Amino acid sequence: MPCAVQDAPWLTPDQQIRIVAVASLVSGAARLLAEDPGTAITTGELSRMWALVDHAIAA
Repeated sequence: MPCAVQDAPWLTPDQQIRIVAVASLVSGAARLLAEDPGTAITTGELSRMWALVDHAIAA
């Protein structure tokens, strides 16, 4: 993803950081669910990750 962001000069630095953050969170959530879905859901880790995605998109 960082390589793709470098090829998008029309994005502001803030937008570039948000894209990398969202991509990292989405891939991390998928990995978390694949490795230990029960714990990810019951401990609230997954909901915290999606709250960060919502914040990155809305701001």
